[in-house]
Amino acid sequence: MAQDKHYDVIIIGTGAGGGTLVHTLASTGKSILILERGDYVPREKANWDSRAVNVEAKYQTKEEWRDKDGKPLHPHTNYYVGGNTKFYGAALFRLRKEDFGEIRHFGGISPAWPISYDELEPYYLKAEKLYHVHGKRGEDPTDPQASGPYPHPAISHEPRIQQLSDDFERLGLKPFHTPLGLQRDEQNLHASKCIRCDTCDGYPCLVDAKSDAQVLCVDPALRFPNVTLLTNAYVDRLETNASGNEISRVVVSRNAREKTTPQISWSSPAELSIRPLYCFAPPTTNTREGWPMAQTLSAAITWATRTPSCSRSRSVPIPRSTRNRFR
Repeated sequence: MAQDKHYDVIIIGTGAGGGTLVHTLASTGKSILILERGDYVPREKANWDSRAVNVEAKYQTKEEWRDKDGKPLHPHTNYYVGGNTKFYGAALFRLRKEDFGEIRHFGGISPAWPISYDELEPYYLKAEKLYHVHGKRGEDPTDPQASGPYPHPAISHEPRIQQLSDDFERLGLKPFHTPLGLQRDEQNLHASKCIRCDTCDGYPCLVDAKSDAQVLCVDPALRFPNVTLLTNAYVDRLETNASGNEISRVVVSRNAREKTTPQISWSSPAELSIRPLYCFAPPTTNTREGWPMAQTLSAAITWATRTPSCSRSRSVPIPRSTRNRFR
């Protein structure tokens, strides 16, 4: 890495949050560095081998976490370009309106978001388009209001699932198609990337048909000359200025040894640089935080439109000696 290299944006992680962010910012011309603690998932037969994936946990991290009692816990997570979207089941639900307000649980209070569903809704629509979401509005009785249809029709049920759906309807229930992010065209199957295999949820897609952050966001962003990706780069810490309101250095380990310390330049002192760095330890898609693509698009588009030029940035060089680490 050149000693005098400057970056306007450093993104930590390449999953649903980090991947969506770099895809959104790549065309702005800003100099962007992406740091990913893992590498690309190797494309190999084992991608679709249930024993390798589920029994041997070939692609899962071998590290141990600790639970609240200090006992060892295997996190069942993956560190690769694309993050956990490489292995998710591609189910992409929107949060419900109620999720944005205060919710009282048995274990305590989940505070209200600082934004409403209505404010985020246009970005859900953009994210659904980016991630090729298939679905049918109005089927799910709990669905919140949407300003447009899904970009693609719902994926048809397997015969047995269709039979169950029909039976549920006869009982007065309201079954619905799960909104799925897949590159599948059921009207033009010979040109469809998705072959409707038996190894989707929990497996990497060998034919790149799953709507994951690597295929749809990171790889397209890397076609821009202003975007750089460092893999096998684990972020050890973020160093700040004396007041603690600005990131001055990102300390990264590459290939298990301290190697480089990229420093950041930001387009405006008011933006406090820290915001993009902290947005992207993204939640899993089934938590209350929801799938992070829409939140990321909202933040990225807002930031990009606020900082149309890098001409005012306070550039800080990247020294020769430096150290990297999203669902």
